[in-house]
Amino acid sequence: MQLPTLYKARHVPTKQPVCAICVERTRGKTRRVRYGYGVEVWLCEGHASAQFQRQRGGRDLVLTLTEIWRAGGCLTVARHRAMDAHLEALKGDGGRRRPGSYAWPELRRHAELLFAEGHPPESVARRVLAARFHNAEPPSTRTILRWHAERRWARADPPPDARQS
Repeated sequence: MQLPTLYKARHVPTKQPVCAICVERTRGKTRRVRYGYGVEVWLCEGHASAQFQRQRGGRDLVLTLTEIWRAGGCLTVARHRAMDAHLEALKGDGGRRRPGSYAWPELRRHAELLFAEGHPPESVARRVLAARFHNAEPPSTRTILRWHAERRWARADPPPDARQS
């Protein structure tokens, strides 16, 4: 009996990386998902979806990726921190309203929709900064990258200050 490998796998995408979780069972397109701390993983649409990312409080994703990396001998401190940050982001903090970039709630919601669709933070930042702002300065690139790093779109319920009134 032949064990599964990518060498002669059929119906596996050849022009893009395979899903880190599906591997030889990857079907369809994959996309890069960034978790912060320099950690990027290619996942299929199903595994990259917000629904899967939030499933069981994010523990399905975190345990699966952590064990894949452990089995491959490549579970680094950065990967561990990124997974911890993912779980922490899903908990939410329920804290006070924050000043600063939170003065751009609609712009932030739009940027977070783009992040949730898989757009890289650099392209979202370019898109935001290219927009015309008549009565204010746009948020900085660093602020937009922070929005991405906070991963609020991955939560099941938006935080109180992100809910529509």
